[in-house]
Amino acid sequence: MAFYDDRKFLLSHIHHSSITCDDTGMCEMAMLNEIVTDRALSPQDDNYERLKVVDYFAQSELLEAGHSYDIVSGMGFIGGHRHRSNTAQRLEKLKRDRQLQAKITHVQWKECSTQLDEQNLFELFPKKDLAQIKEKLPVKSALSEALELFPTAPNNPFGEYARFDGRVNHTAPIKKILIYLTMQEAAERNYGMEVICLSNARVHDLIGLICWMYTNEGKEPKLMPSVSNYCLKIVEETGEVDEDFPSLDANEFVGKFGFPFLALIEKQSKNTSLLVTVFVGENDLFKFDMASLNVTLQEVGNFAREKLTSKKSNAYHFEKPDEPGIALPIDSKLSNYKSLIFRLVFEDDAKERLSSFETDEYDAHMKAVEAPLYRSFNVTLCQKMGMNYDVQLGISGEKVEINPLPPKGAAKLLSRQQKPATLYMDTIATCEIISKKYNPGKCIFKLVYQSGPEFKKHVFETDPTTAQDIVKKVQIILEMHSTNACKEFQLYRERKLLKKAQKSQSFNKG
Repeated sequence: MAFYDDRKFLLSHIHHSSITCDDTGMCEMAMLNEIVTDRALSPQDDNYERLKVVDYFAQSELLEAGHSYDIVSGMGFIGGHRHRSNTAQRLEKLKRDRQLQAKITHVQWKECSTQLDEQNLFELFPKKDLAQIKEKLPVKSALSEALELFPTAPNNPFGEYARFDGRVNHTAPIKKILIYLTMQEAAERNYGMEVICLSNARVHDLIGLICWMYTNEGKEPKLMPSVSNYCLKIVEETGEVDEDFPSLDANEFVGKFGFPFLALIEKQSKNTSLLVTVFVGENDLFKFDMASLNVTLQEVGNFAREKLTSKKSNAYHFEKPDEPGIALPIDSKLSNYKSLIFRLVFEDDAKERLSSFETDEYDAHMKAVEAPLYRSFNVTLCQKMGMNYDVQLGISGEKVEINPLPPKGAAKLLSRQQKPATLYMDTIATCEIISKKYNPGKCIFKLVYQSGPEFKKHVFETDPTTAQDIVKKVQIILEMHSTNACKEFQLYRERKLLKKAQKSQSFNKG
């Protein structure tokens, strides 16, 4: 027998003993969730302070073991009930079997004691006439019946371009264009068709959308089934096609162009139109589309004279570009020539060339002698970014010196000091005039030089006479030197022109 003064341990021991030893489970139900706090166990009398010291020494080391989680009840006692016995399970199974048997009805088959005659058998089991078999009507859906009520719509070969219609998409950026249809009759051609397309569509997608809308509206005449047979051209507000501009590039985006009026034009086959090229003077070039080769050179000359802005004499003749000085018969037809490239020469221009030949030859000889001598010119250096400033251009047979001149007036405060530069003739590629139209009374020329693997340029502005003197002086020096920079720049320019020609040919084919 042992005595314990620890009240917490005694309560914990009684609690666990009742749970593990009571088969009825009643103690578990009574004490499972009961919580005894320290305040409930503490006495409320005045001797509590003296008993507190006694309780401290009387606490047993088994207190923590009493609350150990190793002492747990069996699984059968979880939830306040035990496992059912085998007898109860067998009784429940028998009960389920009886309920199933009650739902089953047993019918005993017995032979019929009375004989039925044929009439009764025929009434009970009549014979079916298999000779006439009713045909089952095919079942049709509501969609099939609706399609049968309306005639079949014609197939639109441009249906793939309907997705570029801007009327069905209210969030994407769109572009509204008035399209004039040149293939229609004159009465209907003046009224354009408004087309709303997506801005990210390309030009050939816009052409397909126009053809799709044209076919849906049942317009006449019917279109060809391919988008590549048509192109878009710029037109005036009245619907008149501007032939001076080429057709829009089929691969460009529609949003790139800002034209509110366009015309859908059928492309002409290469066999039906013939391109005639005519050179007039040194700067003018004209191209004409001829319907046939039965046109004479005189008719081509009349077309070219109408295009000229300056007045020329009525006397003229044609020459081949590779055979200068040999006049072609004016009444000959285009079918007599393999190449349709000609040069139109007026009689007054020919006389001026003959009269100035001797003086030009003398001047060229004198300039070739004076070209290597040093000479300076005051010009203006043009910059893409920043202010232009005056420089002194010193040219000799060996190099070109660019020395900045001191600025004057307010430009002295705004501009920064520029550094001089020296270009040797071995690095200079060419010197030529760019344009005479930017500023009246001024002329712009450029000096191209080689810097490493690339070509750079300086652009200058001065009066036309000074610009011509500088350009001729540098060109004569370059002809005398024949540097590698000139040859490489010539090859670079030829490659650039070849790429441009190939791109234009692919554009014309498209």
